[in-house]
Amino acid sequence: MLIREELCVGCGQCQPYCPTAAIGFQGMKSVVDQDVCYECGTCLRVGICPVDALAEHPMVYEYPRALRKFFSDPSATHKATGIQGRGTEESKTNDVTGRVKPHEAGIAIEVGRPTLGMGLHDIQKISQALARAGINEIEECNPIHSMIADEATGTLKEELLGERVLSAIIEISVPKERVPVVLQTIKEVAKEVDSVFMLDVFSTLGPNLEIQPDILEMITDAGFNWRPNAKINMGLGRAWE
Repeated sequence: MLIREELCVGCGQCQPYCPTAAIGFQGMKSVVDQDVCYECGTCLRVGICPVDALAEHPMVYEYPRALRKFFSDPSATHKATGIQGRGTEESKTNDVTGRVKPHEAGIAIEVGRPTLGMGLHDIQKISQALARAGINEIEECNPIHSMIADEATGTLKEELLGERVLSAIIEISVPKERVPVVLQTIKEVAKEVDSVFMLDVFSTLGPNLEIQPDILEMITDAGFNWRPNAKINMGLGRAWE
């Protein structure tokens, strides 16, 4: 985002709406710190500016800065996946798509949140830790997949490491017996990540819609507390065989 100096009247009304405090005063005008701005578009969407001085930065859709908008603006459609927001369906449609099979577990690591955000170098810390544990394949429909330069090491493309976004998600699927290794790996790398993150473990439900007990046992054995959450899409079709 940017503020057109010739229009800005210095009222400061836009500043409280920036989730990363990227907008401040310079002299008697509001300005945007381009290094801090995540291109989430919040200040523009709220329509608070009385003189329409807010505008998108001319480089907002230029690679690699475009990733800031794709991962931070919920109204933007992610170029790599065609999905709005962070460009991932997570487990939301698994009962229809069958991406995670009954003998597997899906893992989603949601890094960053509004007001805090995260650097993509933190995503690399996690992807590299997973690679060292033998987990090399990020879900193909997850936008992080297209950002990996070397699957063997989990290294991201170098030009992305200086970019910051409000939030991003790493998604993987593993055989159920590999869940303890993944959970322990994430527990260790969490000490190196300079942001908050949430860990999701999901699976198909049993015949009576019960959560698979062996999955819950693995979570508790790894020292995590779990909270049940369900995202069930009714009437969308039949799961793939």
